[in-house]
Amino acid sequence: MNTSQLLAVDLVMAAFAACAWIAAVWMTVAATADQRPAWPRATDLALLLVGVALLITMGRYALLPALAAGSWWFASERLAISLPLTAIPAAWAAMAGVPLLLRMRNTGSPRAARRRERAVLAMVSAAAAAVASLAVTFVLGPFPAPWTIVVLVFMVVGAVMLARLALFWPGSAVRRRTTAAAAVAGLMACTALGSGVFAWLGSRSADGAVIAAAVGHHDGTPPAPAVEPTTVTALVGHSPADAVVRHYELTARVEQVTLPSGQSTEAWTFGSLPGPLLEAELGDVIEVELKNRDVAAGVTLHWHGYDVPNAMDGVAGATQDAIQPGQSMTYRFMAAQAGTYWYHTHQDSAEGVRRGLYGVLVVHDPTLPRADKDIVVAGHDLSGLGLLGSSDRNTEHQAAPGSNVRVRLINTDSLPQRYLVSGTAFRVAAVDGTEVNKPQEVSGKLLRIGAGGRFDIIFTMPASPVTVRSDSADSAVVVISPQGSAVDVPATDLPGTTQQGVFATTPALDLLDYGEPLAVSSPLPEATRDEVVVLDRQFRFVDGVPRYAFTVNGAAYPLVPAMEVAEGDTVKVTVVNRTAEPHPMHPHGHHVQVLSRNGVAPSGSPLILDTVDVLPGEVWELLLKAHNPGIWMDHCHNLDHAAEGMMMMLKYEGVSSPFVHGGHSRNRPE
Repeated sequence: MNTSQLLAVDLVMAAFAACAWIAAVWMTVAATADQRPAWPRATDLALLLVGVALLITMGRYALLPALAAGSWWFASERLAISLPLTAIPAAWAAMAGVPLLLRMRNTGSPRAARRRERAVLAMVSAAAAAVASLAVTFVLGPFPAPWTIVVLVFMVVGAVMLARLALFWPGSAVRRRTTAAAAVAGLMACTALGSGVFAWLGSRSADGAVIAAAVGHHDGTPPAPAVEPTTVTALVGHSPADAVVRHYELTARVEQVTLPSGQSTEAWTFGSLPGPLLEAELGDVIEVELKNRDVAAGVTLHWHGYDVPNAMDGVAGATQDAIQPGQSMTYRFMAAQAGTYWYHTHQDSAEGVRRGLYGVLVVHDPTLPRADKDIVVAGHDLSGLGLLGSSDRNTEHQAAPGSNVRVRLINTDSLPQRYLVSGTAFRVAAVDGTEVNKPQEVSGKLLRIGAGGRFDIIFTMPASPVTVRSDSADSAVVVISPQGSAVDVPATDLPGTTQQGVFATTPALDLLDYGEPLAVSSPLPEATRDEVVVLDRQFRFVDGVPRYAFTVNGAAYPLVPAMEVAEGDTVKVTVVNRTAEPHPMHPHGHHVQVLSRNGVAPSGSPLILDTVDVLPGEVWELLLKAHNPGIWMDHCHNLDHAAEGMMMMLKYEGVSSPFVHGGHSRNRPE
């Protein structure tokens, strides 16, 4: 059983424990009433429920070592808060309730009455603590504020006080009992309501707030003398005056698109699906003028995986304002990285990318030979319609037998995609734009690409067709046929005939042991600081709306504390996924080198990524070199998760931004 499953089991056990303790309170009150209970078996059932509740509670404690073995962050609040919170009441309930239920001497004497009172209140405290333990998981999370723990303890104590007032005050004091119970209940309700209002106000506080510069160094040394911060708009980079300029113009628009299948849908596009292919060579200057014709939500251009200067990063509310209808902006940067990348809007991007505002960027290295046939395949779910490239049916290419073919697979979705290459063995030449060292031949395996990721595969064209399919586009297939032959798609590769079972049963290539280590490699630099990023789910307000949010370190954007660095830092980042879903984490403006996954270091080619797909229950250790000053987003590239809070900022010291979240431009980075 993996860590994600253990977390799910713990959650189910917590819910059952709370239900068992609540039922035990009810049955204990019934079994120990002054008159004989109407149901003679109430005592037996009360004992059974107490026993079940105790067993489940102890079972939760037994899971803690296994959770902590995966990472401290899988068990942190369970060990620090839930364990003491539930253990003491459970022990009290066992010592006070079980003997009473076993003896059942309802004599009505003061001694028996006191025993009954202690037993019932012990059960109530155990039930309240069990419910509070659920709140620890769903509300507090691994980074609880001290005041939230105080509120939680007060609620448990308040529940016990209410039970005592309701059940054990003398009958002659009914009015006093009612007044006191109402006062306690009112205080508890006000506390809960006040906590909710405080959280709501906090979620609204960042709307319209300017991003201030980080000051002082993170290691505790005194800050340097105050200097005027550099704004992100000044971080434009530089380019040689004699560089070749590759100029492109893109126009964002709303249009009706009809696919090869005949299905029609309204899309937001940059003129085509995907947007126009942008190509350049290393050393060129890429210049793209973006116009917004009529996309009312606004648009920007973000260059996914490309380490552009910060001013060109295209994040609404961080590096620019959203481009509204009738407005335009020009992006200009050096082509300093070869490989396969893509671009998309970063204004309301969960909606914008899903509806078609994306395209592909390819930068070639002129010192290396190009493939004889270079094919770009961008997999995308266009509001429920699966595409490979621009088609939801066959896309046909031809290549001469014996020629070199390169297929660039790009996941522009928010969910992982699995690709099946049939008809030939192949090699994965590059991942996220970085070349793989001495890639081995692959056959009989799928390629699982996380959201935002890219794989370049190469092969020698055989004398028979090669097909590429994805589980995200059932009716689409890319066919590469020998030149001069009729396009003949194998029957098993016709649209709709490939069963999902093939994708479910075929193993996926593991990049951790793919390729070979570099023959001569310099040792990795020593980390100058450590950061932990815990991905989780809690109830939070996101832009003032209550949600079961996707959180980073217990908070939802824009309230997630930024990761602050100084230029030249080497940061070891530990990413922990406590949820039941994968999270493809994407730091803008930087690549990271994988140090380990679940404690296992890569044994093949160095694994350098710009989008790290962290599966449920996984722990990744990454090395990030702070070489590109600015204010950068670091977020889950399941853009719906990002829109529900799973974003944070990577801020360099001395850099500020004049742009705001929300504001007059209605900036919404996700």
